[in-house]
Amino acid sequence: MKRAVLILVILTVAVALPPLYSQWSESQRIKQIQEVKQQARTVFGDRLETVLSELESGEPPSVVILYTGGTQSHLEPCGCYQEQSGGLPRRAYAIEQFQKRGFSTLLVDAGNIFYGKEEIDAKRCEVNLKAMSTMEYDAVALSESDLAYDDAYLNRQRAVATFPFLAPDAGRGNFTQPFIITQARQHTIGFVVGETNEEVVSQADIVVALGEPENPEHIDVVIYPDEIEATASDDVPLYVGCKSEGRTLSALALWMDANGKLTRHYATEVALTGDVNEDESIRQLLTDFYRDVAIESPLQDSQLFAEQLLEQQSGNGYVSATACQRCHEQEYLQWSATRHAFAYETLLKKERYFDAGCVSCHTTGFGYSTGFQIGDSDSTLKGVQCETCHGPGKQHVGNPKKTNIRSGADTSLCLQCHDTKHSPGFEEVVALHSKDVNHSRAPMNLEELLASRIARMGKPTLELFVMSYCPFGVQAEEKVIPIVKKFGDAIDFKLQFIAEEKEETSAQDITPFTSLHGYPEVAENIRQLLIAQEYPDRYLDYILCRGKKLDKSWEDCAQKLSIDVARIQALFDTAEAEQLFRENITRAAELGIKASPTILVDNHKFGANQLLRASGTPCQ
Repeated sequence: MKRAVLILVILTVAVALPPLYSQWSESQRIKQIQEVKQQARTVFGDRLETVLSELESGEPPSVVILYTGGTQSHLEPCGCYQEQSGGLPRRAYAIEQFQKRGFSTLLVDAGNIFYGKEEIDAKRCEVNLKAMSTMEYDAVALSESDLAYDDAYLNRQRAVATFPFLAPDAGRGNFTQPFIITQARQHTIGFVVGETNEEVVSQADIVVALGEPENPEHIDVVIYPDEIEATASDDVPLYVGCKSEGRTLSALALWMDANGKLTRHYATEVALTGDVNEDESIRQLLTDFYRDVAIESPLQDSQLFAEQLLEQQSGNGYVSATACQRCHEQEYLQWSATRHAFAYETLLKKERYFDAGCVSCHTTGFGYSTGFQIGDSDSTLKGVQCETCHGPGKQHVGNPKKTNIRSGADTSLCLQCHDTKHSPGFEEVVALHSKDVNHSRAPMNLEELLASRIARMGKPTLELFVMSYCPFGVQAEEKVIPIVKKFGDAIDFKLQFIAEEKEETSAQDITPFTSLHGYPEVAENIRQLLIAQEYPDRYLDYILCRGKKLDKSWEDCAQKLSIDVARIQALFDTAEAEQLFRENITRAAELGIKASPTILVDNHKFGANQLLRASGTPCQ
């Protein structure tokens, strides 16, 4: 007996241990990746709310000078990871928060604002100045590098700015001035470039030099366009600097006595990371810019792996992952739920789908004649597909051989996109990441996929397309709805129906719609939409109940869940209910979806058998 028990225990451990070890090993792998990447993702500056709270905690400052410098008209970071700091839309929002809190604010730039000699660079700088004009900058200093541009360029830039350009007297007098004097409540602030003007000294309580002053005498504050440590003493001015490329918004709070003498200061950098909201008007300005210049982008500069043999072959080309699926079904299913497959949706959410620099790494074959093209909403080459790693597959599809396709084992190719700028820390853990692209792994199920999307992108959209009387559709609902309840507001769930509107109707038609299972299905579809509208906290339970009782009256489930039958019936007989259903079925028609059930996660189509591990025959 004891021996039998011992054998049973050993067998139990032998069966249970491998899966437990596998789970532990996977969690350790992910933890190590996260730790290495987190250490590599330096956050510059303090949180916006921390800075605002600090300034509100005591005596309010006499003035808060918000400043930038060394931006080189950098519009925003690429957005590849949460900790990236910077961007004009976030900067505008942060400035507005200082103003909303009632601080007396002045807004200036210390120089090194222009960069690049190409026409695209000039347009980018114009967009930057337009954004700064919207933010109502008080002045922008021109550094020596800025003044190195010719008069035609500088006049072009000046034409879109609503603020003065400051430069020394020896600068370009036709569009610059050496100083401005402005008021901050009861105090007068002078901003100078180069030599300090007597007029400024006589009128201003505080004199601020933007860039290196020719003589620090009479200067109270020096703002450099470069990164320096803030320094101050009784004998010399206060020196502060800026983070390059607009990665932060610098803030300098000054306290002055009744005579205008500087008594104390507080200097800090505001981190413009993903937790800072964006100003919508500035976001739209940038989106318009990306759209306008997309066609003009030099595509050859955005080609990945141009030095590789397969990409150089004139007879080769891109055929998309669907062509690979015909022979590599398991690999395709595993890939289809990975972050690579959703890479283009990342650009859509971040409004970067017109930026060639981003598109090249988030699509397949961009820059090549057969690859993804900007603006092609129907392209089958969205996302990082098979051919990104394995090379264009036209020749391989026509004649499958190992010699006309890449193995994908060379991880150095990954670093062309996952470089230190876009994926800091990736190089150190690239070997650990290889498991993510191991196509022998089991594909993610729906719950795993949603959790992955939430962790990476925030709130994913889950759409379930069904016919309410379809047995396989009902089975899918029974599996999906508990998952929807589990995630709650962390996902955006939409129930979509598959039906059609008749081209012509007669007086004998009960409804203008047709569905596979006839009028009872159309009626049930409409009722479910009405219940979802009127009882959003109960409609999922109604669907589960109804799926088990399609042969009985719908009123049984409605009454069980305290849904007002008379109210739903009254709404059912209205033109509004008909329009509600018409709008709902449009989505399936636009996407060409005819099979119930069909699942979309962030616009990616999946079969229920893959994500739900379900079996059955779709209704179509």
